Amino acid sequence: MNRKKWIEAAAALVLIFMIGAPASARNGDAVWVGKMKGMPQKIRSLSGAWVHNVGNLQMNVTNWGCFGSYPGSTLAMSESPSAQWPANSAVEYLYIAGLWVGAKKGGVPVVTTAAYEQEFMPDPLDPVVTIYRSFEGALGGSRYPSPPDDDKDGLIDEDWLNGLDDDGDGRIDEDYAAVGKQMFSCWFTDDHPISQQLFPEHTPLHLMVRQESYQWEEPKFYNFVGAEYKIKNTGVESIEDLYIGFFADGDAGPRTREQYWLDDGTGLYEGIVCAQKGDRIVPIRVSIAYFYDIDGDEGQTLGYMGILFLGHNTDPLGETAPKRVGITSYQNFSGDQPYENGGDPDNDFQRYELLSKTTRDRNQEVPRDYRMLMATGPFKELPPDSTIVLQVAFAVGLGLEGLKVSAASAALTYQGNWFDIDGNPLTGTLGRETPVPGPVSGIVADSCVTPPTPMSAARGEIVWVNADCRLEIELWTDQNCPKGDATQDDYRTGVGGKEHQVNWLVGSAPPPPIMRVIPGDQKVTILWDNFSEMAPDVSTLEYDFEGYRIWRADGWKRPLGTSVDTGPNRELWQLIEERDLVNGVPPDRNFKKPFSEGGWEYEPLINLPDKDAYIAYFRENVYNYPMDRVPCPPGLAQLECDTLEALARYDLGFQGGLKYYKFVDTSVHNGMHYFYSVTAYDHVLSEGLPVRVGYFGDPSSNFQYMVPRSDAQEAETYQEKEVYVVPNPATPEAMEPWRLEANQDDPTGIKVEFRNLPKCHSTVRIYTVAGDLVEVLFHDGSSGDGTLAWDLVSRNGQDVTSGVYLFSVEPEDGKFSRAIGKFVVIR
Repeated sequence: MNRKKWIEAAAALVLIFMIGAPASARNGDAVWVGKMKGMPQKIRSLSGAWVHNVGNLQMNVTNWGCFGSYPGSTLAMSESPSAQWPANSAVEYLYIAGLWVGAKKGGVPVVTTAAYEQEFMPDPLDPVVTIYRSFEGALGGSRYPSPPDDDKDGLIDEDWLNGLDDDGDGRIDEDYAAVGKQMFSCWFTDDHPISQQLFPEHTPLHLMVRQESYQWEEPKFYNFVGAEYKIKNTGVESIEDLYIGFFADGDAGPRTREQYWLDDGTGLYEGIVCAQKGDRIVPIRVSIAYFYDIDGDEGQTLGYMGILFLGHNTDPLGETAPKRVGITSYQNFSGDQPYENGGDPDNDFQRYELLSKTTRDRNQEVPRDYRMLMATGPFKELPPDSTIVLQVAFAVGLGLEGLKVSAASAALTYQGNWFDIDGNPLTGTLGRETPVPGPVSGIVADSCVTPPTPMSAARGEIVWVNADCRLEIELWTDQNCPKGDATQDDYRTGVGGKEHQVNWLVGSAPPPPIMRVIPGDQKVTILWDNFSEMAPDVSTLEYDFEGYRIWRADGWKRPLGTSVDTGPNRELWQLIEERDLVNGVPPDRNFKKPFSEGGWEYEPLINLPDKDAYIAYFRENVYNYPMDRVPCPPGLAQLECDTLEALARYDLGFQGGLKYYKFVDTSVHNGMHYFYSVTAYDHVLSEGLPVRVGYFGDPSSNFQYMVPRSDAQEAETYQEKEVYVVPNPATPEAMEPWRLEANQDDPTGIKVEFRNLPKCHSTVRIYTVAGDLVEVLFHDGSSGDGTLAWDLVSRNGQDVTSGVYLFSVEPEDGKFSRAIGKFVVIR
């Protein structure tokens, strides 16, 4: 299917998939609680709102096995970053990339694809089947080396992040493994009836796929997105000769450039890259298929974006799976040519042929629009109820050398660390860390030892083998990377009794706090909790929190492919305040003082009558019944009760306790566009004492968009003449400071604002001087918001012309009288 046909088909699927509960907004007054910080968040399917955006590579995620957003298509998500790098630059590197799984069913090749055909599909009729979001440190998401059994039921990570009660204990997602500073989780199948209706020639393999993807915020980790697929055979028949692949249509260039996808190149790199691991330089083997813009678009598109396989099932004997992780097939194709002339495959026989090829196409350096397929296999058999696991990464860097660095960083992050989980010093020794269950005979425990020693095991026994000895020797003998004082043991796994590898594990900054941003008149108030202080480092388990940083971004213009959800580009962030613990690590600016005394400690419910009595009530209940929620007394809102309970638990040192902080930014202007972020950073401990600053959180990991606005007028002091329009006259020059690039939801990108509106529901009508009705707007000022924006588009969907316009504000509350006025538009 060519690109145009795919876009038409995808547009037809939009209505089918646009199902899912929207992320709920937190409304209300300054009484606020951060208990939901640890809870996974559900987000909709095709809205384009769920994007990996805590790093410098921003990627849209789908729940049918694809990464990317089909830029320029009719899909709602097409305006989201597809593989945008640097973040919020409007420079893309990917049209779409999708999972392929091919196998033989009854001897006949069958391939299920996520792109271009969406044969993988979530259940569009079940609102639970959506994408879920989490992060390291989230409630229920603990994993080793932290105590990983969150619910203390003797099982580990049995309730994976899917919105369901997998272990039947009446709770949902209370014991799963959270990875990275941003994690998305979803699942889909290849045998849904709608999929078979849309693609009648598709023969399902009866697969259920769990997809997770991860991103980190620190600079040495933020140029890649990691992903893991658990592919399960849910049918009643075995699947044979299975291959797993990724089909990718790379488009490198700025979205503002016409047909930017026509001058790309593609290639494959396999080799050893020197990478920083702690204090040492280590060699890392990477295999990565990539795209790039051949002429660099006059310096705008200098990146290389690639996909690499990090891990999958292997077999030391090479009988049931590949001996080592890597790309076994790399194929590329271009143009709308038939398959025989190098075009896209059209059927399962052609797709399986590409997946199973043992050849690698040459690199393509003639400027064209390329697609590629990378695959690994074969896996001899996937019996019913069995699972194959594949880990991949999408990486990007400046030129091919920069891509190699990012790919090596992804590989190091995936490798994680090795631990002695079973407490048995006889496992994970002599370089043998891979268990091979019996019955087995004649297996070589270490093929790198001469003479080889064949071993056997009966059913129920295990032989521990050195499955990666060849790679260990290759890396140790590599002459390209300096070894310093390292020994060969530093290049080996399966030493020191450490038999268990925990993937995707890196030391990093504390997780950011949950925050709430409240607009005001010429001010913005930021509230956040102390979650960052209570989370130990996921790698060392040390409590190493040091301080908070408050950031603001100004001057954002919403470049193509960006939105308030993806945030501003990194150059716009400015540090406006920083405070930390007073412990000898600079700057030693104490934040732990009440806000009224110049500190950041928020004093909630300050105007609540009988506050002390309520606090005593909640403390007593929490102390006596720590596992139960405290009943909310009559007369209090639930939000107030949640806050009181969180404070009581914090004072008593019980689980679920939280403290809050407050900062007010008064150097802002009404109507302007701002982003705010609160991040945390840690310190390095030496002999239990902090000695210097460690990792810093990145503002892109935790931000909110906000526009300061005028306050609504109270009934007692209401004056009709105080309601006005700004700017007036509305000229291009006057509106330029808050102009944004147009998008589907905002076709003009400009606005005027009605200010000082009544504190109630009102209807605003706009007329020409001849009395013709131009537009009707509705405003809810009951919460105190006195500003209403208008995009200068009439009710007929046309841009209004230059001229004088009249307006009438008609309050629904009889305490307010009607306000009238006029303003001028000059195009």
